[in-house]
Amino acid sequence: MNRNELIRLSDLNLAESFREISRWNPNTDMAEQGDILFVSGAGTFPAINFTIRIGNELRSSPDRFISQAKEFFGARKRSFMIVIRAHLDQDILDKCNELKLTQVSNTPGMVIENRIEETPLPDGVRLQQVANQAMANDFAEVAALSFTTLGLPEDVGRSVFGDPSALLVPHLYPAVAYLDNKPASCALALLSHSIGGIYYVGTIEAARGKGLAEHCTRAAGNSAFKLGARCVVLQASQYGEPVYKRMGYREFTRYPWFLCSSR
Repeated sequence: MNRNELIRLSDLNLAESFREISRWNPNTDMAEQGDILFVSGAGTFPAINFTIRIGNELRSSPDRFISQAKEFFGARKRSFMIVIRAHLDQDILDKCNELKLTQVSNTPGMVIENRIEETPLPDGVRLQQVANQAMANDFAEVAALSFTTLGLPEDVGRSVFGDPSALLVPHLYPAVAYLDNKPASCALALLSHSIGGIYYVGTIEAARGKGLAEHCTRAAGNSAFKLGARCVVLQASQYGEPVYKRMGYREFTRYPWFLCSSR
């Protein structure tokens, strides 16, 4: 797989992950207009309201992209995030800087092309694929508690998973690590466009330092390979990036995020 193909498939998987999020809560609203995807979350917190340009043909100008986003989110009275593909959206990046929008992250897109060898779990830990409603609830709770470190309030995290049973579909592989029989860590693989994408990797604060997120990420990624994924990609947080590098993931692009008001 050459770099252009990798980038194209990664973009498609990322866009599909945003569509998937819109299915997890009945109060989430999604729309696609031309080459722009909008997702309005179940609340007004900006991190769950976002827009991204999709496709390789750049039909929307930066001015049109931002004006349509402001119209969509303005009708819902909320600020939002602009997700930029550094390899294709230099014009939007320039516009965001011109408008002096706040950049909140510069997320590395990372890839691994082979299964990772399994390692023994720590004492007292079991790792399972989410297979029923109770385990889906466990996944949602761990994710909500984990992402407070990144500034996402617990109630906002829970709002994303308004219907945890939506995780019980064949193209998702959610994994939960239980520490002393209590849910402690999670990761999810989304299969689409011939590859796997890793999302929602997290560990509750009390269980950190044991490598649980790494075990969950490995299990999710290896399951994607087992199901035929050509590669596995992810967008790393500042905390996850060194872990993923150690696991063998390598960076191939960046996805900057900017905060924008709808006014």
